[in-house]
Amino acid sequence: MVRAITDPTIPTNGGCFRPIALNLPEGSIVNPREPAPVNARTATIKRITGTILAALANAVPGRVPADSGGLLVLAFGGARRDGTSYVTGELVAGGAGASTGKDGADVIETDATNCMNMPAEAIELDMPVRVHRVELRRDSGGAGAQRGGLGILREYEILHGDVRFTHRGERHFIAPRGRAGGRDGAMARTVIYRAAGGEEVVPSKRVMTLHAGDRVMLETAGGGGYGDPARRDADQVRADLADGKISTEGANLYGPEHDVGS
Repeated sequence: MVRAITDPTIPTNGGCFRPIALNLPEGSIVNPREPAPVNARTATIKRITGTILAALANAVPGRVPADSGGLLVLAFGGARRDGTSYVTGELVAGGAGASTGKDGADVIETDATNCMNMPAEAIELDMPVRVHRVELRRDSGGAGAQRGGLGILREYEILHGDVRFTHRGERHFIAPRGRAGGRDGAMARTVIYRAAGGEEVVPSKRVMTLHAGDRVMLETAGGGGYGDPARRDADQVRADLADGKISTEGANLYGPEHDVGS
């Protein structure tokens, strides 16, 4: 990571690692004592990576992108109609932070992982769940001269039986920060709509039981924007509006000089 933001053309060698030292106090989240819980390690790794990058941004301005939307790790476990058991994992990406010269990529893994989203068809083939919606999350990327990448919206419905549902995510309380005047990306949000009535907002990490007819609606975080939104090219704003990546209200964040119509 340090090599990538200083001079990525340097061949990997021992000297690249000599300036790096880690202080990991025993009993902390990065050096726990047994029997401390150690699940959701990916979320921890990604937040540490983002923190290091944010700290280095002041040392190498222009090389460090805005914050990314992170990763949501799901697991569904239960029994199929034929009595066989299943446990299906689902890794759902957020948007990448924008950089000095490029918009952030939509719905992509960044930092310390490189996973891809599972196709809806694969989920439905493996377990009794219907995926009602898979779409880009409009307005989730932070406004900027370069726009943050969009998160995703996914909606699942439980078709059979009780399902043990594990939800491990980040960015539900702290938004991905923009950089150099860019706006923050949208925070993540997950809601369960119960078939029996009512809804539950899911915090970043929780294990619960879903029942037949329950629906889970999740929205991953968008990446932060980079640079003053007023400097974004008007044609790019119009293109984002035409593609449905931003709404008219989202387009207004770029200032009155960007005439996008109604």
